[in-house]
Amino acid sequence: MIGMKRAWMIGAVAALLAGLASPAHAAEHPWRTTDAPSGLWPKAGLTDVTAIGPANIWTAGFEGHSCVDWSWPGMGAGSICSSNAIVRQWNGTAWQNRNPPGAWNLEIQDIDASAPGNVWLSASKLGQGYLARWDGTRWSQIELPESCKTATYLQLEAVNGGVWAINGCLARWQNGTWTTYDMDAFIHRIHAVSETDVWADGSRLGPYGPAIAHWNGTEWSDADVPDGYTDLLTAGPGGVLLSGPGKTTLMLRRAATWTPIPKPPSAHLAYRLTDDGSLWTGTDPTKPGALFYRFDGSTWHSTPIPAQSGTGPRNRGGFDYTPIPGTPTMYAATTAPGGGPLTMTNTP
Repeated sequence: MIGMKRAWMIGAVAALLAGLASPAHAAEHPWRTTDAPSGLWPKAGLTDVTAIGPANIWTAGFEGHSCVDWSWPGMGAGSICSSNAIVRQWNGTAWQNRNPPGAWNLEIQDIDASAPGNVWLSASKLGQGYLARWDGTRWSQIELPESCKTATYLQLEAVNGGVWAINGCLARWQNGTWTTYDMDAFIHRIHAVSETDVWADGSRLGPYGPAIAHWNGTEWSDADVPDGYTDLLTAGPGGVLLSGPGKTTLMLRRAATWTPIPKPPSAHLAYRLTDDGSLWTGTDPTKPGALFYRFDGSTWHSTPIPAQSGTGPRNRGGFDYTPIPGTPTMYAATTAPGGGPLTMTNTP
């Protein structure tokens, strides 16, 4: 079903400048560290973050991570690790404990939200996929559809009152019911611009090749993209961003028009789009002197990442950052070098 269409439209650079007029001359707000969740067990860290608004930010991670090494004659050696999953919600004043059910030995993979009563968490536990939904009052564990039950790295895209879940499988939960989609591709990423404008990319099976698909609110179809642009980098209220092997520019889609934009000096971090149309990425946050980059419609600007990120024991850790809806600002959650929660923002 999924293929690469050749029909596409490239807008003039002026169109991009017009579309990103608001951030074009915005002053760079320096990033700073901010109050991270406290009271966690030792060997803790944060791995994922999502935001509904300035006073409704969710972050997830782990605490009490420990490993026991083992060896057995003739069987080699290894280790058995365990930890407690943690979820915290920032209400504008303090962090509130929102730990999900069955948190022990739960390894969180993703958290996403579209509304205060539509927060989703994916994880793996004992080799099986795990999914839970916060309805504004409590968590409910949601049984995965058969095609996703063994998918232990579920990526989520919350939309309106439901969610898209992918990891090879592609499924949508809406009004308490799952709908699965039999794609002729292994789906790697999914991003939503809106409920009726969702994008996914993956690898076609037999013969192998890249693929991008689009959901128009009713059905999935082959995406109409520029020739040779095969990788979905991000999507959101600001548009859709693509790259391709050997391409010297990125392609940004706004108002159904594709426009080439220059690549940033570095792009170790995932790309993110804020409500004002600014495009973000950055260098490796685990390295000294790491930088965020922000594209304002014509130029990439840099600003220091205020603290170095690290990993906890056995490389548990991570770095995630997200736009704060309704604002032009960002929020990041990560693990400090040697372990411990670390959060930062460029909110003035």
